[in-house]
Amino acid sequence: MALWMLPLRADGLEGRFEVRSADLELSDGVYHMNARLDLPISDAVRRGLADGVPLALELDLSIKRVRQLLPNSSVAELTQRYRLQFNAVSSSYILRNLNSGQQVSVGTLDAAIEQLSGVRSLPVLDKALIAANRRYEASLRGKIDFGTVPFSLRLLMFWVSDWHRESDWYAWTFQP
Repeated sequence: MALWMLPLRADGLEGRFEVRSADLELSDGVYHMNARLDLPISDAVRRGLADGVPLALELDLSIKRVRQLLPNSSVAELTQRYRLQFNAVSSSYILRNLNSGQQVSVGTLDAAIEQLSGVRSLPVLDKALIAANRRYEASLRGKIDFGTVPFSLRLLMFWVSDWHRESDWYAWTFQP
């Protein structure tokens, strides 16, 4: 790797980024997702966040009806996006749900990472879309980006992916 590229590497996204657990629970006619993630946050990423560099998290959820002789049929797909960034004016970390626009202010980075690592009661699917006595498969994966690199530079550096991580799919079955 060329020496001029070393400062552009997002040092600190090493480690395994993965979905540790996920499930769906029915409440008031809507399925809500709960998930637990392992986020690869190192000292370098912590320093970057403290300096205002944003961290983006994207969760992809797919729900399919399991069929015996035919390919599984898609019931729903959802992409949930979050952004974590330090706000120097308030000296707090702002965790923003980019889908809904809701945001929370968190006092410490550890508390912000803890909140970002756990998805609780996220509404994802109306019960009317699920048929009783059928089996379904839900799959969840996460994507994390640290910092922003201009598009033109990403084109030149397509082989360097240290600022981006993608988890494997975490899959489970459920039956209403």
